[in-house]
Amino acid sequence: MSIKSEKQFEVIIEKLDQLLEENKQLKTLLAQKDDELSLQKEQIEFLTQKLYGSKKETLKDDPNQGNLFNDRLFSEPEQTGDQSDEDEVIITTKRRRKKRKGLKDQQLSSLPTVDHIHELASCTCPTCKEAMKEISTQLIRQEVKFIPARVENHRHFQKTYACANCEKSGTRTPFAKSEIPRLPLNNTVASASSIAETMYQKFEQKVPGYRQEAFWNLLGYPIPRHTIANWHIKTSQYYFEALVAVMRQELLNQKVLHADETTFKVLNDKDRQKSYMWLFSTGKYSERAIHIYKLGPSRIGSVPRDFLEEYTGYLHSDGFSGYNNLPGMTMIACLAHIRRKFYDGRLVLSNNLAERGIKSLVMGRKNWLFSKSFEGAHAVATILSLVETAKSNGLHPRKYLDYLLTYLPNRQNTPLEAYLPWNPKVQMECR
Repeated sequence: MSIKSEKQFEVIIEKLDQLLEENKQLKTLLAQKDDELSLQKEQIEFLTQKLYGSKKETLKDDPNQGNLFNDRLFSEPEQTGDQSDEDEVIITTKRRRKKRKGLKDQQLSSLPTVDHIHELASCTCPTCKEAMKEISTQLIRQEVKFIPARVENHRHFQKTYACANCEKSGTRTPFAKSEIPRLPLNNTVASASSIAETMYQKFEQKVPGYRQEAFWNLLGYPIPRHTIANWHIKTSQYYFEALVAVMRQELLNQKVLHADETTFKVLNDKDRQKSYMWLFSTGKYSERAIHIYKLGPSRIGSVPRDFLEEYTGYLHSDGFSGYNNLPGMTMIACLAHIRRKFYDGRLVLSNNLAERGIKSLVMGRKNWLFSKSFEGAHAVATILSLVETAKSNGLHPRKYLDYLLTYLPNRQNTPLEAYLPWNPKVQMECR
């Protein structure tokens, strides 16, 4: 081989090595692209499933897999050779639900009763023209009559007494005045029943301020909405906050609690777009049913940490990270959000108890929209705590609020525990 041929051969070999190296690099690059494409396909499939896929954890029927709960295997008779091959005739019957007897009479028996006796206009016998005598009285029907609400002006007079004998003898004459029950608020005509009605309408019926204003105007005594809001704030500060504080101590004595939170707008808060309302409730099997709402500046863990200070027990939640790292507590996740094991019968499957409680606030928020001030938002949390706790203990919320606003302003040495919803006297008067 000539020198020229050898040089050409070396050039070809060198070129071949370059091509092989380039081919190797291209294969590596192609493999990387394939991996990236595969990852992108998986992400697209995952997001598509999230958007349009089934949300339930159900398995497709497998014809090769038996069903443990296949009732046909147990309900159908075993086929034998002696049975006829004729077509089976299936007769279906529809059962009517039996009506409960006496339900209407039972419901009517709890209402005040007014009897109307209808007399005959003329008791003269049409035949002989003599007077007829009564032989029976029959109940023909019962009807429920609605009595519209009304407002009345109740005037309270105070009598003053003096000793006439001391006055005659010339000694110093003693005077005595009769006691008058105090109103919940000074310098106002609002009675306990009036304030309780406005609270009942707002926090139980979810009626906003402008509709309450129209309601009182129709009754003949106009009350501006800002006056109603002021009633709620002042009575909460004077009476209810101390009572809710006692309820909080009772709540912290329970072994199982529930917690949830939702947004709440405070109009005068210029620093943030939204605040948060937190709910803490006792468990399903707790001796006391308690619901306490608390306004928080944001959705941060310091709110439940401060409220549940020194609490040791179980806390149900939706798994929100704000509940993590709470000292002394065992977190119980809601099975509607994640999966967990069962190890204590007192711990229920979900956090629905707190979520139903927070729904009461959410339904009201749709009508109220916001609180103007932090004082108003705190009043919402305080009064709603009393309303929901009263309902959970079988009380009528309006009667309970009226009871509190009647007796708390005149309380002397009676402990606040006597006004809690489960107190026997409260149970007797507010159901």
